[in-house]
Amino acid sequence: MIPQPPELPIEREPIRFRAGDGCWLSMTRIRRVDGGARGAVVLQHGLASNGLVFDYPGRSLAEDLAHAGFDCYVSELRGARADEHALPLGSYGLDDYMACDIPAIVEAARAASGQQRLHWVGHSLGGILLMLYAIEHPDAPIARFVAIGSSLDYRPGRSVYQDLHRVRGLLQSWLHEVPFDRFSHWNALSAGYGPSLLPEKMNFWRSNVERKIMRDMLQRGFTRVPMRLLLDLDSTFAPGGFSRAAGEVEYLSRTEDFCVPSCLIVGTRDVQCGEIAVDETARLLSRAPELRVARFGKSHGHVDDYGHFDLIVGKRAQREVWPTIRGFLS
Repeated sequence: MIPQPPELPIEREPIRFRAGDGCWLSMTRIRRVDGGARGAVVLQHGLASNGLVFDYPGRSLAEDLAHAGFDCYVSELRGARADEHALPLGSYGLDDYMACDIPAIVEAARAASGQQRLHWVGHSLGGILLMLYAIEHPDAPIARFVAIGSSLDYRPGRSVYQDLHRVRGLLQSWLHEVPFDRFSHWNALSAGYGPSLLPEKMNFWRSNVERKIMRDMLQRGFTRVPMRLLLDLDSTFAPGGFSRAAGEVEYLSRTEDFCVPSCLIVGTRDVQCGEIAVDETARLLSRAPELRVARFGKSHGHVDDYGHFDLIVGKRAQREVWPTIRGFLS
């Protein structure tokens, strides 16, 4: 057997930059010490989450891609960290993400990498935001796109967000924000055994994630959510689908403008974004020059089913899911 060369060490660099409205944002650059040669990749977390989902110690998709030669940027949206709780309650929504954060993340990664075009791997809302951005900007400098548990329309199929939509008025009258981080901290005490509480149930398929990782993710991987942002995202249930700028910018009617080669990844036990919703997204984006749907779960020949976060940090993600992501970006 021919001996394999040792993996080159990985280096990390924190990057701070300002969004369009002056809000400070951050990303972590992760790459091989030789720089790699496969291009730059932004890894964008989703709603109520942070960069830990892509860079969990010992199960880091960012490090895996860096070892494969990619220059990775684990970016974080405003409000993603506990030390940013000084942001005023309800102080940001979809407009802030689309007009300020996403353009700034794209430009910061381009400036640091020296690359004109980027790849984008988005989990949940991190994938949705890229879809919306690419629809608004058909000339967006995105070479290839992987969406993990993301849909452009949450009306088809079954989703936990349909339940939240039904109690929207009640939540709106009671709360300025949803303290999802606190709920997750409490859930961490019982995660993995006993009744499956909402934070665990929304994000993990119990048998496919080690209890230690699930508990740690619930402790450190989630944040609060402004009600303003939730109400903006609830526009997916309106007749015209996702919209922003007080309804002036709509997306479903403009999906023919989306022209980024894409891979849509879905898990069989994802209660946030199911296969039917992803199939509808594939139909909506069918004019893209390349489009694939990759499904993971027992019914598709895998050892276990996959929940929302299992697709990245699950027991078998490293050998079952990650190769699909690497292959598509390559």
